[in-house]
Amino acid sequence: MFSNQSKNTIIHLIKDTVKGEKELENLKQSLILQITDSNISYQTCFLHLAYEKDRITRNDLEVFLQNQQIRFDQREISILKYTTYQDFLDLMLPNNQIFLKQYQQKQMNYNNPTSDILNLIGKIIGKNIEIIRKIQAYLDALMLRYDKNTLLNFLCPKSDKNMPVFLQLLKNIDLDISFEDVVCAMRRLDKDQDSDVNRFDWEELVKCSKPPKSNQSSRGNLQKYISKQQSQLSIHRSESRQKTDQENINSNRNFQLKSSTKSLQKHSSLMEESILEFQLHLITIGKLNEELDQIKLELSSRADYSISQAFQFFDLDVDGCIGLQDLKLGFLQLGIDVNEFIIRQLLHNYSTHHSQTQWDLNDFKYLFPDSKQSLNSFIGAFTYETKKIIKILIQKYLELIRYRKESTNQMGSDIKNIDIIFNFIDLDQDGIITQDDFKVLDVKSKHVLLFFQTFQDYPYQITYNQFQKYFN
Repeated sequence: MFSNQSKNTIIHLIKDTVKGEKELENLKQSLILQITDSNISYQTCFLHLAYEKDRITRNDLEVFLQNQQIRFDQREISILKYTTYQDFLDLMLPNNQIFLKQYQQKQMNYNNPTSDILNLIGKIIGKNIEIIRKIQAYLDALMLRYDKNTLLNFLCPKSDKNMPVFLQLLKNIDLDISFEDVVCAMRRLDKDQDSDVNRFDWEELVKCSKPPKSNQSSRGNLQKYISKQQSQLSIHRSESRQKTDQENINSNRNFQLKSSTKSLQKHSSLMEESILEFQLHLITIGKLNEELDQIKLELSSRADYSISQAFQFFDLDVDGCIGLQDLKLGFLQLGIDVNEFIIRQLLHNYSTHHSQTQWDLNDFKYLFPDSKQSLNSFIGAFTYETKKIIKILIQKYLELIRYRKESTNQMGSDIKNIDIIFNFIDLDQDGIITQDDFKVLDVKSKHVLLFFQTFQDYPYQITYNQFQKYFN
């Protein structure tokens, strides 16, 4: 019932949850050390966010997140618990008991929180939102493929009395992780705190999952298309039978019908899953690019920003080009820790040079916006806030690259998936797909346009070979 793609989605959900919880714990430990060294208490931090009230309202939190330039949406905020002081402590205190004891031994003080501490609080809340966003994205993808009961039955398998349900799930999907990682995952997924992730916990997570409506309508289109294909195949079989000898038909009819029916059912399931996976890919890429546009808009309105100054910020050797070493050092200045492979991928994806190992100013203008201020030739050091926006912009590009690579590798792991997607979009079966052909997917036209723009010279039409290379 569950394909390898769906199992991989669950594996990524658990792994990303573990990774996020570990990063969150490091931020919490940094915060408690800062609070201790600065003679500040969690109470004053809470009162700062709550504007001296006894609880933090949604508006209070949204204002704080906007000031810290942290991305969020209403669904993510509704899942996050932050209202009371106890909720705030649960969000901020580390799980490591050694850090907690060190803090409790210190005398409480009531100084106002510094900007560094508020920045750390923002990072902790932002990391919580990021974990929620990733979990919901994975669940949205699964809900596109399966109904709720089927999904919950797989996530909550029957297990021996001595084995927790969550460990049985890990065994079923062949995910071998350490005990520490299991604890990290359960810290986020175990909603009722009963030391297991069972049906109640998954239901609480799934109830917040709301796949895009366009995908739901697309599912109906897929079913219609698949039924049409089956009908056409039946007609072709019927026509071929009329051309053959009647005795051969009578002797082989039952066998052909049984084998073709099984083949069609298996093909239909694979077809639907492959197409929905590609549709989700286009939608996610589109949303990430929309977020990039929003960050660019905010950066372009900064009074101390100009694109020439941004280029000089990265062009450390002042040779008119930005190469690998320039980016590595520039990222370090911004506090971005990323491996060299991803940086090379970033250079490759946005470079027009034949070597694709450096950017000139024209390449850079594609990534960074022009200034909206009249003094767009600003010269001088960027303020802390402007550097922060530049950092967020770079991180969003890196997120886009990582997602595109993981998603295309997963879909392109089987050539049959590519064939199915291409043939479904290629309505007239002429071996070429255009933007009009993509209407069958119910994806926004601007998202389709982005897909076409990823190809060299932005072609009006795409051949099968070009389409296949996209997944390599």
